Amino acid sequence: MRCLFLLFLPLAHLSAAQAVAPSLAHTILVRGTAEQELDPEKLDLLLTYRFSDNVKESGRTQEQEQGLQQVLKQAGIASEKLVLEDLSASGYGGMSKTGNATVALIKVYRLTLDNPKILNSLIPQLVQTGADNIRVVNLESSRMDATKLEVAGRAAAAARQKAQTVVKQAGGQLGNVVTAVEVLPYNPADSQLAEFRTAGYASKNKVGGDGSGGDIATPNLRKIKVQAVYDVVFEVK
Repeated sequence: MRCLFLLFLPLAHLSAAQAVAPSLAHTILVRGTAEQELDPEKLDLLLTYRFSDNVKESGRTQEQEQGLQQVLKQAGIASEKLVLEDLSASGYGGMSKTGNATVALIKVYRLTLDNPKILNSLIPQLVQTGADNIRVVNLESSRMDATKLEVAGRAAAAARQKAQTVVKQAGGQLGNVVTAVEVLPYNPADSQLAEFRTAGYASKNKVGGDGSGGDIATPNLRKIKVQAVYDVVFEVK
């Protein structure tokens, strides 16, 4: 009986290998991507002002604030839309800081815009108030959730179309979906399909931080970019 066990053991391994191999050999893994840009309905501006003033002289900062408030008033923006986000200062002059010392002062304001369409005309006016840096952040749209679903559907359709073309040209027929995994931003090497990648489906293209292949495109900072990337495994008949 011991000899029979040793003889049948390799057959058991062979049987298991035959059961796994077809599932990998008769599939195709493709990546489908889709994207869309949305105009924001709301956004924030971070305005940075840098000063190097005498401790006892605050006239310049007061003039800057008055000029900023005047710009907002002319643009029809409520004063409460502007808040002081950050304030920092560093001193020079050693032991004489209590006397005639000079400080480097940095003030950062957050301005909320409910009408981003005025951004192009507003930015030059803000620069004229003395702003050293203006940054667009927190772009929002009420269509965000619906657009995500639309883009996801187009990404899945793109994956099927790509797989259909390849399989048809190879003389096969595309079957059902085996599995699908969303490739999240900054995590392109998703390991959930590792068994398919190691079977010969691994992509040789450079993968950008957005999960897509190829070089990273320069983003439009005044648009909301909605992107979906899916890795889909199909049966091949």
